[in-house]
Amino acid sequence: MSTDTSHAMIIERAGRTTSKLLEGLHAAAFYRPGDETWSERAFSDVLNSPGSFCLLAISKEADGNEPCGFAACRVRSKEAELLSIGVSPDFRRSGVARALIKRVVDMCQEAGALDLFLEVAEDNPTAHQLYCDVGFEQVGTRKNYYQRLNGVQVHARTMRLLLD
Repeated sequence: MSTDTSHAMIIERAGRTTSKLLEGLHAAAFYRPGDETWSERAFSDVLNSPGSFCLLAISKEADGNEPCGFAACRVRSKEAELLSIGVSPDFRRSGVARALIKRVVDMCQEAGALDLFLEVAEDNPTAHQLYCDVGFEQVGTRKNYYQRLNGVQVHARTMRLLLD
C-alpha cells in the first residue's frame, strides 16, 4: 500500500469484488458527452486476468473513506500497459493521478516490466501534459483509435515510459 502525504489518501490494490465500484469511478471520471465508459464486466475481466491489476485511490479526508480514483494495468513479460486511469472531478489537480501513476510504475517494475505504455486521446491535453510531466514520451499515433458514442473518431497518442 502506498500513502500520499500531501493529503489524506491511500492507494490500494482493488479486489475482485470491486468491479461495480470501479465502473462508477470510471463513469464519474469520463463524464463528457460522447465518452464511452468501462462496464463492470470490463473491470472484472481485468481483475481476473493474470498479470493485470487495478488500484483504488481512497480519500481519508472529512467523512471517512471516499474512493476518488482508479488505475487499471496489464503486465506481460517486459512490457506493461496502463489501460485506464481516472480521477473523480472533485479530486482533480490534487495529486491523485500522479500518486496512482507512481504506484503503477512501482508495481510494474516489481513485476519485471521495462516499459510502460498507454494511449491518450488527442482531445485530452490535460492528461497528455500529466503523462509528459511524469516522464512519458510520445512514440506513435493511432489514427481514429477512439470512437466516441456520438460517432466522432479521435486519434490516440501512444506514449512510453522507460522503467529501468
